[in-house]
Amino acid sequence: MNKEDQSNGVRRVYALCFFFLMEVIEQLGTDRALELLSKAAEQQAEIIEKELIGQIKTAEPIEMGSEVYSRFMKDLGAQPSVQKRTENNITIRVDRCPIYEAFLSIGLDCGFWMQGLCTNIVIPSIGATLKRFDPRLRLTLEKYRASAEDLCLLKLSLDK
Repeated sequence: MNKEDQSNGVRRVYALCFFFLMEVIEQLGTDRALELLSKAAEQQAEIIEKELIGQIKTAEPIEMGSEVYSRFMKDLGAQPSVQKRTENNITIRVDRCPIYEAFLSIGLDCGFWMQGLCTNIVIPSIGATLKRFDPRLRLTLEKYRASAEDLCLLKLSLDK
């Protein structure tokens, strides 16, 4: 199987999940759906922690967070890269994003939905995983992708 076939398969799975999530939100309401999603994110974080715990090569918290984030996103099929690094912050650029591509493929308004998806689903899910490695790690969305040619910027920081 080539990379393009894998990418299409990942995009299709995301599309199915988004359709399902939209149905859940419609049936249960946003608050209840996000509450259930938060529980699922904690369960996912536990699984990812077990997968990565022996693979992370650094004990430095911000570097550990960067490695965990990078692994998480690359496993999703995204292409993250470090854009800027300071002692307590790392700005991460995400170019290719199969989640965004899935949104496009099912015809959703990406500007409205994408910001909500990243803010309410993706970032809290990654955040739950990061907290397992160091509770001071925080991930915030600095700029969300507004078009297929655009990019996302996130800030990984270490609370003092």
